[in-house]
Amino acid sequence: MKLLVLLLVLVGTAFSLAQTPGSGPQQTTPAKQYFIAIFSRGPEWVVDKQVNEQVGFKDHSANLQRLRAEKRIPIGGRYSDKGMVIVEAKDEAEARSLFDGDVMLQKQTFALELHQFRPFYKGAIE
Repeated sequence: MKLLVLLLVLVGTAFSLAQTPGSGPQQTTPAKQYFIAIFSRGPEWVVDKQVNEQVGFKDHSANLQRLRAEKRIPIGGRYSDKGMVIVEAKDEAEARSLFDGDVMLQKQTFALELHQFRPFYKGAIE
């Protein structure tokens, strides 16, 4: 009988320790979040100029190069008359902030759309 009581006390103690806040498993890093940034022609786009002749194009390209070097852009490209990159960020606010200094957005040569992107399966984006 004493052995049974001792066993119940030990099990109860172990259970209460497992339920103590902060004593459980370590918090995991939040999952990566991705956002699609779509660049389209803005109201200040000059129709008779090529994209590389538009105001702020060199600075825009430099910003994208910086983001690629920082491994924030896993994929990007052009389609139709738009450009698209997928960026990694902790939330939408951070994703937007990656383009705060983009001269083509500031001068409204480009307009920006931002959408959360949720890959279907692990490995869709490395």
